[in-house]
Amino acid sequence: MQKIAGLVFVLFMPSAFIANAGLTHLERLKSRYPYGLIGDDYGLLTEEDLAVNTCNVSELTPFSGDKNMAYSYWQCFPLKDTKIECERAGYDPTVKKETAYLEISAQNESGLQSFLARNARAMRECRQFLLQWERKTRDEQYVCISGSYGGVTDTKDGRKEADWVFDKFKTRKGCVSKGVGCSLKELSSLHHCVLPAGFP
Repeated sequence: MQKIAGLVFVLFMPSAFIANAGLTHLERLKSRYPYGLIGDDYGLLTEEDLAVNTCNVSELTPFSGDKNMAYSYWQCFPLKDTKIECERAGYDPTVKKETAYLEISAQNESGLQSFLARNARAMRECRQFLLQWERKTRDEQYVCISGSYGGVTDTKDGRKEADWVFDKFKTRKGCVSKGVGCSLKELSSLHHCVLPAGFP
């Protein structure tokens, strides 16, 4: 009887599940979200991570370096190749506080990737974010960072640096966002989103 029940289950499994059964983790992600991840994710990302970045984007395109600066792409790095700091932005008389930009630098085979927060924040807030980074990355090997492309600049030593507007980061310990959020539940609207298969 158990063999018959098992056979019935296999025969009536959703075709999408069957089609994805032989795929690796990375192949499954890229089959549904072919453009949202640049490179390998080291097993850290989920379909939902990539789905969040599709919301409120007019066009989903592969990264080319010259268009679609509204779409946030994920990139993942060995933690040893990253550095995070609060770059001083000076005293802001309107808020009467010392301010800073959060900046994350990461190195990969394409060169230096620089992620800068969209707005300057109070230095205290920036340092609190550094503590969140420290907690989430402690004893981790890899970190994934999401951001929208901002262009290329020349560094002081003559190399090229890819500039990104920082959105969020994720390790096995979880995700922290400075943008719209890390999960679909955090979004105010799910219109124009490419949702994961079977998402309620």
